[in-house]
Amino acid sequence: MLNIHPALLPGPFGGKGMYGPAVHAAVLASGARVSGATVHFVDESFDRGPILAQAAVPVRPDDTAASLAARVLAVEHELFPDAVGALVGGRVRWREDGVPVMTAER
Repeated sequence: MLNIHPALLPGPFGGKGMYGPAVHAAVLASGARVSGATVHFVDESFDRGPILAQAAVPVRPDDTAASLAARVLAVEHELFPDAVGALVGGRVRWREDGVPVMTAER
């Protein structure tokens, strides 16, 4: 099972209670210069499963939680279908250490 999270994981913006506007508000409050989206496998812990794909979204000086959320959502709408396509298309290989890696399209 895959999940998409509206921040770069691992990091301080994942885990219990970190969803929706709370994530973006926390990113802005931290002073981070980059946020993004993470597609990861689901395991027994919040936002701790192996990461399949990520994309960065710059934080702008005038961002609000809503404006950052809108830009992250646009990236999520591209990243998640790409990750699912790689998984079902046989373009995910697993390293010896258990980390999944998406390979280029065939």
